[in-house]
Amino acid sequence: MRLNTKTDYCIRVLIYLQMNQGKVRIQDIADNYNISKNHLSVAVNLLSELGYINTTPGPKGGIEFNQEAKNRSVGELVSQVELFEIVECFDPESNSCILSPHCRLKGMLTRASSAFLGELKKFKIKDLV
Repeated sequence: MRLNTKTDYCIRVLIYLQMNQGKVRIQDIADNYNISKNHLSVAVNLLSELGYINTTPGPKGGIEFNQEAKNRSVGELVSQVELFEIVECFDPESNSCILSPHCRLKGMLTRASSAFLGELKKFKIKDLV
């Protein structure tokens, strides 16, 4: 199992915010991790939409932790950000696999994904640091 880059960046932002109390700039996080500010901005926007962080625009603005989000689970975050369409048949609209009516792999992968997320749900965002 490998998390996509967006999920990785979301987790990195939350870790950075826990280590640096108060408002921080996206550029500071990008510089710290040596990653693209543009790519990081996508993760920041998503975290804001999902309620994990608060954003303040403008020259004196920045991003900061939504304190209530610290008690949400890591599994919840990963399930909100990550796509678990591991194989083609997970997406019924684009599934053209001729094996689907007889294949049991989808069920196995669904159970494996559920176990993975179940383990991550045992940990809170505040446990990342």
